[in-house]
Amino acid sequence: MTTIQTKYGYSVDCFGKCDEFKTIDACFDDEWYDGMIDGAYKNWREAVADISAYAERKGTMLVELESD
Repeated sequence: MTTIQTKYGYSVDCFGKCDEFKTIDACFDDEWYDGMIDGAYKNWREAVADISAYAERKGTMLVELESD
């Protein structure tokens, strides 16, 4: 497990390995947005930065990421 601090002041737990070939399962504070993401991220920091920005735009928080 890796924990990444977001620029929004909270941390996200990341499980598994992250690279361009992985599919990521994202869990948000608002379960309506939970689901699979195929973003081709190079590492967890890049994934957290992008997906937490999406969460901020939607008015929720990213809680956890897990790769397949």
